Amino acid sequence: MASEKRTKSKRALQLLGELLITFGAILLLYVFWQIAINDPVVGSRQQDQSAQYSSSEKPKAKDFVNIHKNLKQGAVFAKIYVPRFEKNYERLIGQGTLQKVTLNPIGVGHYISTEWPGEQGNFAVAAHRTSHGAPFSKIDTLKIGDKVWIETNDLWFTYEYRQTEIVDPSDLSVLTDTPNGLNNVKAGGSYMTMTSCHPKWSNKQRIVVWLELVNTQSKTLGIPTDLIEAQK
Repeated sequence: MASEKRTKSKRALQLLGELLITFGAILLLYVFWQIAINDPVVGSRQQDQSAQYSSSEKPKAKDFVNIHKNLKQGAVFAKIYVPRFEKNYERLIGQGTLQKVTLNPIGVGHYISTEWPGEQGNFAVAAHRTSHGAPFSKIDTLKIGDKVWIETNDLWFTYEYRQTEIVDPSDLSVLTDTPNGLNNVKAGGSYMTMTSCHPKWSNKQRIVVWLELVNTQSKTLGIPTDLIEAQK
C-alpha cells in the first residue's frame, strides 16, 4: 500500500514537473514573439502613423488637434522625436495615459495633470517599455547632451536631457512643476518628464527621465537645424 502511494506521488510530481516545463516553454515563446515579432511590427506601424502628421516639409500631412484644456482622451496633439532611440524615431503623442485609448494604439500619452509642451512647469508623458510597439524601450539610453524634440501645429520645442531616476510607481512627485529628485530644479523652469516601467517586463518600479526646455521655434522656420543634424 505504501509502495502504491509512493508511486502515485511520484507520478503526480512528474506530471507537475512536465506542466511547469510546458508553461515555461510557452512563456519563453511568448516573450520571443513579443520582442522579435510583435513589438517591431507595432513599432513600425506607429512610426508610419506618425509620419502621416505635421511637419512644414509635408504640405499634405495631417494636422494635430489644437491644444486646449478639454482635449479628449486619445486626441493626437503633438509628435516626439528622439534620435538617441533611432535616427529617424518619431511617435505621436495622445492625450491621457489610458492604455486602450492612448498608450496601446498611439504610443505615447500625456499625463493630463501636467503642463503642455513649452509651458512653464512640467510636461510629462508615458509609454510602454515592452509590448505594444515598446516606444520607450530605449529610455534608459538617454545621456548628457541628448535632445528630444516636440512638434505641435505651430511650434517646435527642444528639450535637453538632465537626469534619470528609478522610483516607486506611487511617487507622483516626479511629475510636479518642480520635479522632486531633479538636481538643480528651479521654480518657473520648463521641464519634460518621460516615464516607463522598470525593469523591463515588470511594473514594480518606474524609470523617470527629466529634460529641460532649451529652445522654442516657430514652424514657419522649418525643422530645427539641430534635429536635422541629429538625424544624419
